[in-house]
Amino acid sequence: MSDNVTTTSTNTTPAPLRRLAGAALVLAPFLMFGGMLTSPPQADDSSAAYLSSLADDYGLSVLSANLLHYAWVLIALGVPATLTLLRGRRGRTLTAVGVALTTFGAIQMSGMLLSDWFTGAMPGAVPLADAVKVFDTVAADPSMVLWRLTGVVGGVVMLPLLLAGLARAGVVGWWTVPVILVPFIAAAMLPAVVGAVVALACYAPLMLLGARLVRRTSPDVVQAEALATA
Repeated sequence: MSDNVTTTSTNTTPAPLRRLAGAALVLAPFLMFGGMLTSPPQADDSSAAYLSSLADDYGLSVLSANLLHYAWVLIALGVPATLTLLRGRRGRTLTAVGVALTTFGAIQMSGMLLSDWFTGAMPGAVPLADAVKVFDTVAADPSMVLWRLTGVVGGVVMLPLLLAGLARAGVVGWWTVPVILVPFIAAAMLPAVVGAVVALACYAPLMLLGARLVRRTSPDVVQAEALATA
């Protein structure tokens, strides 16, 4: 009886909300791809090189920041709706934990991108050494370290947890779990354009979830769900 109650509650989600959530998860990887592709290259991993890369083409830096910011916003908005893809108790707890942590991480990641506007503008307003001093001071603050850590762990590492829950429930295949980690590895290990293309291809699990959400709003599926819970 508890399974029937659970299934009925998820299936009453309004179709427009499912469509919007599905569209968000389909669109987010393309915004992420654009943000990675327009991210200015830097000479090395130093703070000075990072600030200089943002300042060298401030317009491009802002474009990249906007695309990445809204990609994470769309993920935060779309991921909670994946709970409506579940039809029983199997995988529900794991999926719910993955949804909560991924959503929180995505919010953290989108918020961190605000700094790009300031770090990109600082070298043009003050000497680079002063800009580096401000940047390093802020980056070393314990609350900022915690913010960054929770963003990376929640927004990146917990996506496989979410997909593992959905795979356990039979919504997606287990292949989605390792594949969703590839975009972040590709961004760090491969040349910019190649890494962005590989990342886009490996965001297929998110796009698949988006397509599944949209599919659930089609009349035949809605009718089948209604009959199943009658």
